[in-house]
Amino acid sequence: MAEHINQPTEPALNPFNAMGKPIPPDARQAGFDTCKAMGLDSARAWECTSSTAEQLERDQPYKAQGAAMKFLDLTGSYRLMAALLAHAAAA
Repeated sequence: MAEHINQPTEPALNPFNAMGKPIPPDARQAGFDTCKAMGLDSARAWECTSSTAEQLERDQPYKAQGAAMKFLDLTGSYRLMAALLAHAAAA
């Protein structure tokens, strides 16, 4: 009846563990797709994604937010960082 108690479980995926580590190409592609979905053209979407990913790789989330906000609003910057970190953590 309570077979699940004290059973080992998979560790939870924590996207914040991806900060300070390289952002892989598939995560950058997810960031690019997110920027495109928010209305940026291709060139600006790549620039926004790469500048934000560069700051996340340096473990600088506030600078990453600032880099994204050159192209997006605050909500968009959070959405981009979430896309980059979630896909990087899953890789």
